[in-house]
Amino acid sequence: MDKIANKVEKIKQNVAVLMLDSVQAYCYNSTKAVTHDTSDSGQGTAPPFPPESFDRVLLDAPCSGMGQRPNMACALSLRELTSYPPLQRKLFSAAVSLLKPGGTLVYSTCTITLSENEEQVAWALKTFPCLQLQAQEPHIGGEGMAGAGLSPDQLQLLQRFDPSLAALCDSDINDGTCEDKEPTLLANTDTIGFFIAKFIKNS
Repeated sequence: MDKIANKVEKIKQNVAVLMLDSVQAYCYNSTKAVTHDTSDSGQGTAPPFPPESFDRVLLDAPCSGMGQRPNMACALSLRELTSYPPLQRKLFSAAVSLLKPGGTLVYSTCTITLSENEEQVAWALKTFPCLQLQAQEPHIGGEGMAGAGLSPDQLQLLQRFDPSLAALCDSDINDGTCEDKEPTLLANTDTIGFFIAKFIKNS
């Protein structure tokens, strides 16, 4: 689901090219993706969906995009930057409602801000006691950033990809020392900044 029509259309085009019959794409506001109306006989075939309809949910949340390739200037206003966390929480609430007990929820952004990443994880764990952070496999990103009230163990379960932490391993300029670098550094060498958290919903 995405409320931006051209994004959904691109997904549908790719699905057609690949001749897939296992993908359904909907242009829909995901903050309103949960219904509590049991009178609809077509429930579950299109949004909104009944609670606990999904085994897995990927919430690739709208974000400030501060992890994208560097620009000379940021065009976002402070108001725009601060508008994302409330929206992400609305989407998070819908995602948790849609997830079955025992199901997996993955939250991701392509930004590096604490308020859209670790602070959202801390908020989610406090707001939804049914959620528990899970280890990710493979785990090649750096750990989460301190400052959101998460424990060191919780931070280690998160993955943060931050190009600013990377060693210079470009073959044209490095001195051959990159071959023995940790996989985390190599993974961060040529990437945008992004963040991943994985949860399981307990009953």
